Amino acid sequence: MKKLFFCLFIISTINLVGAQELKSLDKFKASFTMDSAESLGGGEYKLTASGQAGPYGRVFTNFHFTNKLNNQTGLGEFTGMAWSQVEGVITEASLQGVSKFNGKTFTVYSFDALSDGKVMMWKGEFDFVNKTVELEVQQIE
Repeated sequence: MKKLFFCLFIISTINLVGAQELKSLDKFKASFTMDSAESLGGGEYKLTASGQAGPYGRVFTNFHFTNKLNNQTGLGEFTGMAWSQVEGVITEASLQGVSKFNGKTFTVYSFDALSDGKVMMWKGEFDFVNKTVELEVQQIE
């Protein structure tokens, strides 16, 4: 009986581990310069940035950072939009994710839906002192 429970435990563990995998497709880096930033008070900020993002060329973005959980640990969330034009094709993206202040920069994680049908996942560093945003982007299935 113990062997049966052990086997069931192993099988369910393997299934749960596999469920967490994301299949990564294309990867690229994106570098932006902050064009403007403003405080709206209460831990709420707006930011616009533009720069180069792999196959999407020059990209224009806006972010709205909030702290809806009203925590003091530097953890917050954001929404935003991005768009680019490569030749005659305009691509838009809906941005949403979380941010964490690490003492000097904000580390940001996001899952985004694009108008070309792709889903992107990225991690980035937002440096407000140097006005830079550096992202590692990957398309996921």
